[in-house]
Amino acid sequence: MNRIYCFLGARSLVTTNNLRNDLLRIQGASRIGFGFTTSMTNQTKPPNILAYAPEPSAKACMVDMLRGLVRVDTYTVYPMTEGQMEARAWLDSTALLMVHGQLDEGVARVAVDYFLGGGKVMAVCSNLLRLVLPNRVKDDESRNESVLLSYDRWQNTTMEQEILDWTAEEDECREVARNSAGVEQELRIKILARESTFNTPSILNLKCLDTKGNGIFTQLHLNLDREPERDILKHLLDKHLEISIKECMHQEQIQYKNAFLIGSLHEKNNFLKSTQKVLNLTNLEMRFCNSSENLPASSETKLMVLVDRHPEDFSVEDYFSTLKTSFLGRTAIYCPMVTSSMDVVSNTTWSDGFAVISRCQSRGSGRNNNQWLSPEGCAMFSLQLHVPLASALGQRLPMIQHLVAVAVVKAIRSIPGYEKLDIRVKWPNDIYANGCTKIGGLIINSQLCGMEAVVNVGCGVNLSNSKPTMCINDLIREYNKLKGTSLPLLGIEQTLAYIFNEIDRIYVSVQEKDDLQDLYDLYYKYWLHSNRSVIVKSEDGEEIAGTISGIDEYGFLLVNTNKEGKPICVHPDGNSFDMMKGLIIPKYY
Repeated sequence: MNRIYCFLGARSLVTTNNLRNDLLRIQGASRIGFGFTTSMTNQTKPPNILAYAPEPSAKACMVDMLRGLVRVDTYTVYPMTEGQMEARAWLDSTALLMVHGQLDEGVARVAVDYFLGGGKVMAVCSNLLRLVLPNRVKDDESRNESVLLSYDRWQNTTMEQEILDWTAEEDECREVARNSAGVEQELRIKILARESTFNTPSILNLKCLDTKGNGIFTQLHLNLDREPERDILKHLLDKHLEISIKECMHQEQIQYKNAFLIGSLHEKNNFLKSTQKVLNLTNLEMRFCNSSENLPASSETKLMVLVDRHPEDFSVEDYFSTLKTSFLGRTAIYCPMVTSSMDVVSNTTWSDGFAVISRCQSRGSGRNNNQWLSPEGCAMFSLQLHVPLASALGQRLPMIQHLVAVAVVKAIRSIPGYEKLDIRVKWPNDIYANGCTKIGGLIINSQLCGMEAVVNVGCGVNLSNSKPTMCINDLIREYNKLKGTSLPLLGIEQTLAYIFNEIDRIYVSVQEKDDLQDLYDLYYKYWLHSNRSVIVKSEDGEEIAGTISGIDEYGFLLVNTNKEGKPICVHPDGNSFDMMKGLIIPKYY
């Protein structure tokens, strides 16, 4: 009997015997202390800004407004659904929650709990303030009025506002609020601005004295198209919520640049003989050409690949002097700026082990269509692997994401002197520093081609850019400071070569031995989760406590519970924020 595993979060479908009958789609898409842990854990900041409103048009306006204001190299902005809000998987990865309008009770409870638990909130024309402070805000319906506002440098400015029926006269006071569990938190309330027409509060700042939760609650109608509202919103985000704002409202136009084919002369010639000069991919037109040709400019939809020159901002010599692979990364395209390296490798067949290296990406992507911040300083690449279906990995394609993730970690921690850097794998394929800060991840897709699966792997690791959270070189600096060592910072060329070496070594070993045991052992050595406690949900919604015992042969988590005599296989529920939250016991058909 065929057993089918349905990996809901990763959208893959795997059968043990009927693998070739299904099109495989594997998409890769957070504390255990050990060795050396830096003191920077509490300094890192989550990169997500979330926007929720019951009205779709209001939510879309908030998302556009935030994306136009905040730094794109520091935050990603996501619209939230009611279900995502109530699932709570986002709580630990969010820098700011912005809400608008009349929230339903379930969403409102989550938002209040997030704020009282230490989160940052901006509520615009919302009933959230009434839910936080029911004794201060009367339950009457609000009304819209044109008022005169004086706030900071904006004096006697005409604005539209929902009039708030506020019971207190003083501009500063304290109050007690309760979360959904009845736990009390003392708040400091400060009215930042009143409108002079009716003398009601326009902007309030609430701070939780214990948890450091911070909220801006405003009744103003904020329109990004109008300068006063836009500037006031920027000021509130920057000065009171400490969100990094763009220095210039008009984002610099992205400058796409020509790419470069790199490899030995022999490998480049073989590659060009087997490749059309012009390729029309799904999202990109590629043209292989000489620098002497009259070339059109590279753009979002066109990529010119120079075959007779080396890039100036990537040392081909450093890369190839470190590269020791049997096939991986021997031929590659280096892109100074591209939409996404996955746009190059996907939906076409390249040579086995072909690589695309990108310095910057304008539309990097993660699992479940998440945005992946891709500024300069990230080590980013895509690989194409041709995996025989009859091989050890061909029978267990989801394990490739685990192989690549652990290879990235092992590559860094195998460099002499760097063994104790606290870099590990978070299931299934994220790279974490200090057990709590994501610095990398990967995405995988695949399609069947005859007796092979063509697997495309996209990976990004924050190597030398401290935004939005931290990077590997930050870890090295802190290690040197605390241990009195002088380990060199890592460069992108050698780091990528180290990573390719490790992927190549593990991949070839598994395929030649026709056995994955060494991969499992390596994964357990570098992952975060041995004997970690988790909560899983049964088919009827019952929450069951368990302990992680490992992964099964397809890479799904195994959990020991008191209700089962043996480990059970659990799957993620599909949330985009933390696959370790919302684990479910799946149905088997």
